[in-house]
Amino acid sequence: MKKILLAIVVLFVLVTGSNAQNIFPSSGAAGIGTTSPNASSLLEVKSTTKGVLFPRMTLLQRNAIVSPATSLLIYQTNNTSGYYYYNGLSWSAVTPSAASRTLNNLCSPTAINQSLFPLTSGAITLGSASLGWKNLYLTNALYLSGSIILHAPGKENLFTGTNAGNTSVSGRDNTGAGAYALNHLTSGVYNTACGASALYSNTTGSLNTASGYYSLFNNTIGNYNTASGVYSLSSNTIGINNTANGFHALYLNTTGNNNTASGEASLYLNTTGSLNTASGEASLASNTTGSNNTACGAFALQNTTSSKYNTALGADAGYNYDNGYNNVFVGANTDVNGAGYYNVIAIGQGTICTAPSQVTMGNGATTSYRAYANWTKISDGRYKKNIKENVPGLSFINKLTPITYTLDATGLDNFLHKNTPKESQLSAEGKAVMDKGLKEKEKTTQTGFIAQDVEKAAKEIDYNFSGVDVANNDNDVYGLRYAEFVVPLVKAVQELSAKNNELQIQINELKSLIIKGNSLPTATSNGYLKQNMPNPSKSNTVIKYHLPDNTGRAQITITDINGSTIKVYNASAAQGSLNISTSELPAGTYNYTLYVNDKKIDTKQMVIMK
Repeated sequence: MKKILLAIVVLFVLVTGSNAQNIFPSSGAAGIGTTSPNASSLLEVKSTTKGVLFPRMTLLQRNAIVSPATSLLIYQTNNTSGYYYYNGLSWSAVTPSAASRTLNNLCSPTAINQSLFPLTSGAITLGSASLGWKNLYLTNALYLSGSIILHAPGKENLFTGTNAGNTSVSGRDNTGAGAYALNHLTSGVYNTACGASALYSNTTGSLNTASGYYSLFNNTIGNYNTASGVYSLSSNTIGINNTANGFHALYLNTTGNNNTASGEASLYLNTTGSLNTASGEASLASNTTGSNNTACGAFALQNTTSSKYNTALGADAGYNYDNGYNNVFVGANTDVNGAGYYNVIAIGQGTICTAPSQVTMGNGATTSYRAYANWTKISDGRYKKNIKENVPGLSFINKLTPITYTLDATGLDNFLHKNTPKESQLSAEGKAVMDKGLKEKEKTTQTGFIAQDVEKAAKEIDYNFSGVDVANNDNDVYGLRYAEFVVPLVKAVQELSAKNNELQIQINELKSLIIKGNSLPTATSNGYLKQNMPNPSKSNTVIKYHLPDNTGRAQITITDINGSTIKVYNASAAQGSLNISTSELPAGTYNYTLYVNDKKIDTKQMVIMK
């Protein structure tokens, strides 16, 4: 529009102020320097040796013009010199300065690549915000520094902004938009920098994308990095394959590789750690050298610094402490209650692990754990060492005190969360829901034992019972593994079964005697044996016997169930007893027989246990 106004003013000035060679044909068209003005024009000026001179005046003289007409054009000689026109309200500059040019629609790549704008210095205005460049197509690189446009080396590069790009660049297919974007680029290729000082230090690094003020600022030779957000990956120098999305994401990363951070200050302090994934505000924010960690949720694993292989899913999951290795947190506010814990698994909202190598599911309000199969404990004999059959049975079970009780769920929950920072505590609404669940839990009557009592009972008989989960620190609580009680219970049943067998043998003996005549043999009979005691026996056992009068030779012979003779003992006294050490016999069932003068008198059975 400014060009059209300028042409119209020039034409009218020439028409009214010219005398030589003025032609006014009947068609109404006028010509200066031509006798045949173009029929489509009101005025045509033609010359190859002269120009058109406009009124020249100072700013003071311009402002002294009375009632200037709209579109009135003059050339101002002082202050900001240049052509000015009156827009009906005020004087406006046709161009900002004598050395500037206005580009509104530039469509020809040929014009750019040749000499449409041959200037190598001075200002070139790209138009106002409402105009700008329209339909700009480039085949070679341009260097736009502030209001300066220059041809740049390399191929198919585009730089816009003060000191964007580098005049010695030899790389190709780079785009820099913003002051000092890709300022040190030399031979890097396929980089895109959008934002002031984005990829500022990059020299040979390639295939990087930086969007945001100071994003990837210190990157020099790192490749395949993507940074989106102010200061994202700002400190990265040679790290590769990193992705940062958010204000200060991966801010201090220097040489770490293959990290992904999404969210404000996620992986903020990471320097050399690699293969970390953080999603959520300040997730893994304190990690420096730790690797292979995954945190998903605002503030997840925020205070973990240098450990590896941690996984946290949920807002504030694993937040409060500097964790050790191999931990898993699933659920909002899942955590531990001490620093350096390792190999823990916490599942459920607000679940707290109280010691290393611990798995905790649910919170104080949980009332039921349901599944379609029981837990399986690995119990392969190939991997069990130092096996001993020394589990006590009745001696341990008889010391236990079964009870019923109600759980102080609120007190326990308060204890487990006593070290939780205020900013990580539940909201008022969340606390109300939790308190309701805890109160419901406290109404339920439960059956079990007191862990400290079980621990005491085991110590009294020197039994290292694995069913007590002892508190490991001041922040830990006692627990019981009720499945472990099966083993001493089985042993107790076995002991009761052996005792029952012994009693049954005695009963059978008494029945036999009763059947024989309701009387015991006398000393005048042929002799007899009594049942060994105890039977079964694990140590020593005693066999009592009676010999008839005038006995010549008497023996007690022990045989196995196949009839093979194992031991032979001499019997002498009429009313005698034989002490047998069971250590001399393998575990099993044996027969013992009384012989008098080589005649079989009586046989009974005994059981040896180890």
